[in-house]
Amino acid sequence: MEYIRIAKDSIDAEHICCTMSGKQALAKEEWLKRRFDEGLVFYRSAERGKCFIEYIPAENEWVPIQADGYLHINCLWIAGAMKGHGCSNDLLRECVKDAKERGRKGPCIQSDKKFLKLAGVQAREGQR
Repeated sequence: MEYIRIAKDSIDAEHICCTMSGKQALAKEEWLKRRFDEGLVFYRSAERGKCFIEYIPAENEWVPIQADGYLHINCLWIAGAMKGHGCSNDLLRECVKDAKERGRKGPCIQSDKKFLKLAGVQAREGQR
């Protein structure tokens, strides 16, 4: 699958793949625009509305989290028809690669063990 990275200067011409619509989608787009300067990444499939990952340096996160040096994944979404095709692995690999290129310790995500197990990831509670 082909993926694209949406940035502050390209977001107006792109679909942000969110399940929100109307005013919620516009508010989300404006929120994203403000966060790009803080290191936010929005990476999605080139095929509209199929899958995406959104992450930011943890110290710039808008939710309370202590994970300095990590990239915090805000959202990882895979459309039902795309599940089981390796999209989450592709997106997570890109996040790991980006973390290494930025000199970060790696990605972190708040999730339940069931999701991580389904994604083939070994969960390590409370470890960094």
